[in-house]
Amino acid sequence: MLVVCASPLLAANMGGQTGKKKEAPKKEQPKPKPPEHKQPPAAKTAAIGAEVDGAIALEDPAGKAHALKEYRGKIVVLDFWSSTSSGDAQQKHLAKIAQEFAGKNVTVIGIDSVAGEATDVKAVEAAVAKNAVGFPVLLDKEGRLAGHLGAKALDEVFVLDAKGVLRYSGSIDDDPKGEKADKAQDYLSAALRAVVEGKDAPTPTTAPNGAALKAAEGKKAPAPPAGKK
Repeated sequence: MLVVCASPLLAANMGGQTGKKKEAPKKEQPKPKPPEHKQPPAAKTAAIGAEVDGAIALEDPAGKAHALKEYRGKIVVLDFWSSTSSGDAQQKHLAKIAQEFAGKNVTVIGIDSVAGEATDVKAVEAAVAKNAVGFPVLLDKEGRLAGHLGAKALDEVFVLDAKGVLRYSGSIDDDPKGEKADKAQDYLSAALRAVVEGKDAPTPTTAPNGAALKAAEGKKAPAPPAGKK
């Protein structure tokens, strides 16, 4: 029988080879993500007791701009108006309220914020003439005022005192179809009487009861290009 004995040197070499550890492959570093371009925060919605932004300016059908700050010193009713509802029961009631409070430093202004309508000057002028609207109508072409006030419905009104502070928001009355006659709750008149006397409205907010307002939106600025990788 032939027995082969490995020499100590050979064994040492073999052990050295088998004892070596393989190096782990290097992990690829993740590529950096491009920076995110966040949209600026939306303007805060005005609340009861807060001053409404006087810098907001809207054009009349003739193209003349009117800033809300121009009405400081007057009690202002902002009525979210539409050419399609300008002859409804609540707008007729509002016309009477406008006449009743005209001598008490109260100004009523119609605000057309309806998408596709606020930019149609001829349609607005035709509706004003047809329904003999007795107060000015301004065009909220980008829905800026509607957004600032949080307007959600047509025939929704907002009352500002002489300092531009919001004192009432909601419906004109609780009779959108004009069926209750003298039994209707006249929320707007009650609010105006209080504000004229320097008091808080007895009911500062009520739920609007007109059709949903689909307000216009301004053109959004394009997002800046993504950063280089």
